Amino acid sequence: MTALVSARSASAQLAAVPNGSSTPKLTRAPTLVHFVEAPYPASEKAAGHAATVVLELAIDATGAVTQARVTQSAGSAFDAAAEQAARQFVFDPAQIDGKPAPIRILYRYEFVLRAAVPTTAELTGQVRDARTKKPLASVRVAIQGGPTVTTDAEGRFRFEAAEPGQRTITLSGDRLTDVQTTEVLEVGRRTTVTYDVEPQDESVPADEKDDLEIVVAPPAVQKQVVSTIVSADEARTVPGTQGDVLKVVENLPGVARPAIGSGQLVVWGAAPEDTRVFLDGVPLPSLYHQGGFRSVIHSDMVESVELVPGGWGAEYGRGNGGLVGVHLRPLDPDGIHGSASADLLDASADVRAKLTDRIAVEVAGRESYLEQLLPLFTSRNIGAYVPIPRYYDAQARAVLHAAPGETIELGGLISGDSVSDDVPSDDPTNVQTQTHTTSFQRVWLRWKKQAADGAEVAVVPSFGFDSSSLVDQFGEVPTALLVDSTVGSLRASWRKQMESWVTLSVGLDAQVTRSHFSRTGSSTSPPRAGEPYVFGQPPSDETAHDDGTTISASAAPYATADFALFDGRVHLVPGLRVEPYLQTASRTAPPVGDTPAVGLFEESTVVEPRLSARWTPVHGLTWKVGWGIYHQPPAPADLSSVFGNPTLGLESAQHLLWGVEAGSPDVLSFEATAFATSSKNLAVESSLPSPLVAQSLVDTGIGRTRGIQVLLRKQLSKKFFGWLTYTLSRSERANAVGDPFSLYDYDQTHVLSAVASYDVGAGFVVGSRFRYATGYPRTPVTHAYYDVQTGLYEPFFGSLSSTRVPAFVQWDIRVAKTFAIGSASLETYLDVQNVTNRANPEEIVYSLDYAQRRYITGLPLLPVAGARLTW
Repeated sequence: MTALVSARSASAQLAAVPNGSSTPKLTRAPTLVHFVEAPYPASEKAAGHAATVVLELAIDATGAVTQARVTQSAGSAFDAAAEQAARQFVFDPAQIDGKPAPIRILYRYEFVLRAAVPTTAELTGQVRDARTKKPLASVRVAIQGGPTVTTDAEGRFRFEAAEPGQRTITLSGDRLTDVQTTEVLEVGRRTTVTYDVEPQDESVPADEKDDLEIVVAPPAVQKQVVSTIVSADEARTVPGTQGDVLKVVENLPGVARPAIGSGQLVVWGAAPEDTRVFLDGVPLPSLYHQGGFRSVIHSDMVESVELVPGGWGAEYGRGNGGLVGVHLRPLDPDGIHGSASADLLDASADVRAKLTDRIAVEVAGRESYLEQLLPLFTSRNIGAYVPIPRYYDAQARAVLHAAPGETIELGGLISGDSVSDDVPSDDPTNVQTQTHTTSFQRVWLRWKKQAADGAEVAVVPSFGFDSSSLVDQFGEVPTALLVDSTVGSLRASWRKQMESWVTLSVGLDAQVTRSHFSRTGSSTSPPRAGEPYVFGQPPSDETAHDDGTTISASAAPYATADFALFDGRVHLVPGLRVEPYLQTASRTAPPVGDTPAVGLFEESTVVEPRLSARWTPVHGLTWKVGWGIYHQPPAPADLSSVFGNPTLGLESAQHLLWGVEAGSPDVLSFEATAFATSSKNLAVESSLPSPLVAQSLVDTGIGRTRGIQVLLRKQLSKKFFGWLTYTLSRSERANAVGDPFSLYDYDQTHVLSAVASYDVGAGFVVGSRFRYATGYPRTPVTHAYYDVQTGLYEPFFGSLSSTRVPAFVQWDIRVAKTFAIGSASLETYLDVQNVTNRANPEEIVYSLDYAQRRYITGLPLLPVAGARLTW
């Protein structure tokens, strides 16, 4: 691979105007005569990140660069690398009115991964619009010491016989700023490149248009192991997401289809609470609102989203499942920009503005109204059968460019929602309802700096509150579980390329969570995963109450090294995380009269080694393997002395995965990964008929998951992108070593997703999505008896997890049209979910006497029309 970096000057500014003269005229633009390659930051190389940096360069009358200032940041690592190189450039000076004169230009570095396919001695490639990825025809491409060719209708060009060595390639056209790039051509090999350039806006006056764009190629960048990254540009047009870029995670390999109304993220058969979500290093309790219709972060703030289903590195911990990383995009370099959108589900807006040369801000928000609109479109009481969520969220951030290579960001977000599952009944006393409300807030301060020696330093403290309430009304006595938490975290990291073949990363990951829980009702409600239950089953008549406070704290130093061996064909990445845990509970035994509570204080330290390796024997083929040990603390409510066990310890897991990647994402790529996870010390219900005091839960549970996932992908280019992913897996649990395994509640044997989007031209984009998923396991009711004391039927259960909710099948389509309105654009779209109007079963419910079985079904055919205005 090679990485394409573009450096561009725009709207050249005259440094001085001679007295007594008319407006000076730029008679010759500065020409770069001595280029110094910007080193690709080691930290970004390891992560496979791309970026764009815009600098303002002051060039004196001799052609020397006297000042370089970042005007559009891509992060401290990229900023410092581009600035360091630009200060060493030498130009053939600009001429104003025919005389050498100082000038200021904008110089852009664009770090983008590109594929190079070596075969024979020639140079081939394609020229595309950097913004739309559409091919550019009639662009003149000239090679130093060789002929000039013109790109065809597909933007492609070819030099069959080019002189080897380092050659300058020049691109020019009627609406194109002159572009120069340097390529190294080898004898007997073909070099294939892709150039993304920005055509000039025809509405811009000629004297304000860009003069020169220089493109250079830094070293190739390796991709991170066992992860799937989707850009916001791709994700926005995926059918079924209504433009929400983070909902694309549901269609990635290894992710099970969540039940409608849950908003859960199930990765590799693990419980949703086992998967961690981070917003540029800030921990979030969830990625989606309850109901799963929307994510908790406005799409315009997102640059990309990354899913690591397992085997993640030592930088993160406190989770036994997958990892989702959301990356915020850089703020616009100037002006006021934003968007406003509305559809059947909700309305949202985002505004970004540059306040000064060094400060930029962004605010965004969203609120739902589907519950109010549905009666206008259908006479069916959908809310009585399908959970209709109510949600809101808002985000804000301010970024200060404190100094070259140094940024400070202050940000915050809020989120809240509520959803109810109902089983209607003509008898009001038999209505079965489950209501779940959640909310959380976060505020963070992020400081990043690129040191003079090339090291990258980052510190991210954050603070916030989480609140969750689950209330079941499955009988005369409601049951409720409420948990309120205060969360503080600190992430600090230092990364540096020590030698050309090794990069070192060290840091500290600390978090403190103080939780207060309150639980009232039966010990059987809400049910735990893995236990036999029926939705709407009345809880036992033995009720209790407990409330208490817990604290979970840890501060984990970690270290990771990336060894690039055999000319980079082999990457060995060992990591080590040492995490001391502190855990407290306010009560070790149920309250008795006025007896003072006796608390619990426990300390433990876990060592978590991690290891991953990649081997690329030939271009376009990579073998990979990963292994790691992980731990996570128990849920606060599980430490209840009445309903749980205050002495529960850390749950642990082991991930093992191996696989292969082949092809090029720009053309077609294929990935296959086999995985095996095992877990122990899981909290399960005590098997004793009468558990010991404060031991309703015990940490004897074990689990295992085995599977394979494949991904066939065509990334966004030309007019088409899409992917096909399939996961085959089996997730099982047992209450103790030696007990038989049974299917876990979140097991889905088969999960298939096919996504495609095509730009048909004239502003129209069409797309389609097809999904198939095996239904979740459930324990069947074989028969029931009538309890004369309660006047209710009580079920008898069959074998644990021996039946399933029927399979989920859904086809969605999307049609969008974009209109240009001056400098703004308006996108209108129709996103039709469940085109076939299939009544997809979501949960099994029974009649009062358990003689009849039926289903809570998902949404019917739902056309979601919407519009999005951007400026």
